[in-house]
Amino acid sequence: MRWVPTREMLAQSWQKYGLIVVGNIVFFVLLYFISYRPNNDEHRASELLAMAQEQETQGRAEAASVLYGKVLSRYPETEASRMAKTRIAAVEKWVASRAVPGKSQIVAPQLDLSEMLDRRPSLYIATYLAAHYGDDPALKPKLRAAILAYLGAAMRIDGLSLADLRREKELRAPDLETELFSIRPACAMAPDFVYDDFSVRNDNFFPWHNANIKLEIKQGSEILSGEIRVEELAPGATIDVLEFRVKGSGGVVSCAADVTTAEGRGAWNGKI
Repeated sequence: MRWVPTREMLAQSWQKYGLIVVGNIVFFVLLYFISYRPNNDEHRASELLAMAQEQETQGRAEAASVLYGKVLSRYPETEASRMAKTRIAAVEKWVASRAVPGKSQIVAPQLDLSEMLDRRPSLYIATYLAAHYGDDPALKPKLRAAILAYLGAAMRIDGLSLADLRREKELRAPDLETELFSIRPACAMAPDFVYDDFSVRNDNFFPWHNANIKLEIKQGSEILSGEIRVEELAPGATIDVLEFRVKGSGGVVSCAADVTTAEGRGAWNGKI
C-alpha cells in the first residue's frame, strides 16, 4: 500500500521545519550579496590593486601610479585602499627618479576620467597603454603584448565584444589598429608516422567566426592544398586542415595559409 502524507502531517512539518528552511535561504542570500557579490567594492578594489601590483612588477611605474590612485579615490574604505596607500608614494618617487632633466618627458595620455571610471579595469589599462604606444619605439613590442593580453581579458572576463573594443578611440590609432585587429593565422606541423598533420592556428586575441581556411603545403615540386570551414575558432586554438607526407631529403617545407572570417581576412606565408 502506498503511503501518502495527510494535509495535517504536512502542516505539522511546515510548522516545525518551514521557518528553518526559509531562514537558511535568507541567510545565504544575504551572505552572497554582502560578502561574495562579484561587483562589490572590495572585489573591484582588489581587482584594481592586483593590476597595479602587476604593472609595478613589470616596471610600468606610470600605469601602476594611476591604478593605485584610482583605488585610493574610488574605494577609500577598503583593505585594498590601505595597501595602495603604502605603495603609491614609493611608485611616485620611482617615477620622479626616472625623469632626466633636459630630455623630453613622456606625456600622460589625455583621457576623460569621468568616462574612464565607468570602464571595466581590463579595458581601462588597455586603453591607457595604447595611449602610450607611440611614445618610445623600443617599448612597442612589450606594449603590444600587454595590450593584447588585457583586451583578451576584456572579452573573456568582462564580456566585452570585438565591436565594443573597435569603438575605443585609443585603439584606433593608425599604427596600432592594424596590429590589434588584423586577422593573424599561423601554420603548424605535427609529425606523424606516414603523413604529417598540418594545421592553422588563430593568433588573434579574439575568436574567428564563420572562418574559411585555405592551406597550401609545398616541398620541392610536390604541392598539396586543402580547405576547411569552421563556425568558430577560439584564440590560440588550432584546427587540422590536411595531411602531407614530408620527405626527410625533400628539402624545405613551405606553408601558405589564407583565412577569411566574419572579422576580416588575413594570410600567412613561411617555412616550417
